[in-house]
Formats: sequence, structure tokens, C-alpha cells
Amino acid sequence: MKALIALLSITASLTLQGCMTYSHNTLPDVEPWPLAESAQTKPTAYIKVQTEYSVNGTPTASNPDIAKLENLVKQSFTDSGRFSRISTEQEASDLYVTVTLRNQETANLGLAVLTGATLFLVPGTFDNTLIMDMMFRDGGGKKLGRVQKQETLTTWMHLFLIFALPFNESADALLTELTKSNLEEAASKDLI
Repeated sequence: MKALIALLSITASLTLQGCMTYSHNTLPDVEPWPLAESAQTKPTAYIKVQTEYSVNGTPTASNPDIAKLENLVKQSFTDSGRFSRISTEQEASDLYVTVTLRNQETANLGLAVLTGATLFLVPGTFDNTLIMDMMFRDGGGKKLGRVQKQETLTTWMHLFLIFALPFNESADALLTELTKSNLEEAASKDLI
């Protein structure tokens, strides 16, 4: 009977592990949105989206959903009201924009091992700094300029944070805000 109770306790603790992620909210609100109309005619744009991932400064392979990220970025470009056409398929355009999303994860490996070894009774934490960089080039490939914004997410892992799971934010909203903030800065620098 004691073995059954111990087995049920271990199984419950393994299935009730939870985590909670929150943003540091350092990005200023983009006002107005959509962006104010420019005096020039609306250009066409080709967007190339790529990602980089590193853990404690070491580049690491990852399998992000590039199609989903492309759609989020493309939607923000479209919603900005500054472009006549946005494409993710390579074709002749007035602007070529390379969007690079860097996810720099920093964590204490010793604390992560301790958290796992205690079946999440000892809480652990790690940070993800999301840096979105946009490089703008004209139709001839000449560099026009670059803008970059970042936001940090902190994730806590603990046995009893299972109850926080329904309240975790979606990363989609943060990525949309990063894109909007970059576009606002690009507009202030007359890149778009």
C-alpha cells in the first residue's frame, strides 16, 4: 500500500509541474496605430524573416514556426498602412526588409538541475530576451538603415505554478508589439 501511495505521489508531482511566463513590458505603446500616412507614395515590400537562438551565449539549433512568425510580421506591416503590397515570396519590390528575431535565453544551469532533481519543489527561473532587428534596403540592395527593439520574458518553474498556466500570455501579442514598435521607429527615421 505504501508503494502505491509513493508511486501515486511521484506521478502526481511529475504531472503537476507548472510554469509562469511574464513580460517586463519595457516597450512603449505605439501611438497612433496604424501609423500616420506618409507624404510619399506607398512602397511595395518584400519581407524575409529569420531567427537565431542562443542559450547562455552559445548558439543552439531550434525549430521555430517560421511560417507563423512570417504571418505575424506580415500582418503588422499590412496594418501599418504604409505599404501598397507586402510579400514573403521573393519578387521585385521597392523595399527589401530582413527581419531577424533573436531569442537569447539565459539561465542558471545548476538551479535548473536542482529544480528538476527536486521534482520542481525548488523553483527555477530563466529569462528570454527577444530582440527583433529589421534591416531596410532599397530596390537596388543599398542599405537604408536598421532598427532594433527588444523585450525580456521571465519564466518561473515550480510545482504549484500549474494553477498559473491559464493566465500565461501568448508570445504572439509580444511579437506583434515588437514589430509595431520597430515599424514606428522606422517611420520616424524615414525608412518607410
